[in-house]
Amino acid sequence: MEKPLVSVVLCCYNGARFLGGQIDSILNQSYQPLELIISDDGSDDGTRSLLKQYEMNPAVKIFYRGKNAGLNQNFAFAAQQAKGELIAFSDQDDVWGKNKIELLVGAIGTGPLVYSNSLLMDEEGRSMDKKLTDLKKMYSGDDSRGYILSSCVWGHSMLVTRDLLQRCSPKFSEIQYDIWLAFQAFLNGGIKYSDKVLTHYRQHTASASKSLPQKQPTRKRTERYHDYKKKLEWIELMQQNERPAFQPFYQELLKLYSQKEHRRYVFPLVRFMLQYRKEIFMFSRKSFASQLVEILKQGRGERP
Repeated sequence: MEKPLVSVVLCCYNGARFLGGQIDSILNQSYQPLELIISDDGSDDGTRSLLKQYEMNPAVKIFYRGKNAGLNQNFAFAAQQAKGELIAFSDQDDVWGKNKIELLVGAIGTGPLVYSNSLLMDEEGRSMDKKLTDLKKMYSGDDSRGYILSSCVWGHSMLVTRDLLQRCSPKFSEIQYDIWLAFQAFLNGGIKYSDKVLTHYRQHTASASKSLPQKQPTRKRTERYHDYKKKLEWIELMQQNERPAFQPFYQELLKLYSQKEHRRYVFPLVRFMLQYRKEIFMFSRKSFASQLVEILKQGRGERP
């Protein structure tokens, strides 16, 4: 039986320091057939000179974009170039295990998305003795309610079907690609977790995403209000797309969350979140006390 083509989509910007190691770890995968789509988003360091070393490789397709458009726009463009039946996504500074794609292809089954564990490493490539499972509770299934406040799926860890990618592509330029892919996977068969460390996930100051908890500085009221409006839009989007069985939950949450803009404190929202505490924090490793603190914070009004 012929194996499906896997497309790996890699977006880069000023990533010359670590990019070569990541590209080599992808090209050395045990799985074939594989194509690597690289889209450079207007780099002005040595990234483009490095990429020219790979231009003659028939498995590699490189696109040089003239102006930096940002990560979302770059992924939206790069994902459209993928020809594979299955698609994986790559950061520019990680290192993949040799059998990553082979194991994920074997694990995805008939579902739309499978994801795996990762080992965190520091800027110099040294293990930080932490895995993503130390930070989040991983999950297999189709209940999206834990996705309101956090996620357990990182873009670099996932393999998705072409059908899911095409379903999600129109929103890529508006919503972070991995967040939207995982949410749509909940709605269309569920997500699946494979408990294997398949990526060494680099953490450093220039990373596009951070996994380790960061100490948050005190925010101004205008900043808190801006974040509140973004969360409200996200809850509304989830409600608009969710299945009938989850509509009562999302409709009530949206109604109560909207009240934060007009009240100093929304006690019914606190009661609601306490009622569904296990579902809302299903991906979190917060203690019970920390969950209560977070719920009490969520009840606070947010005014411009």
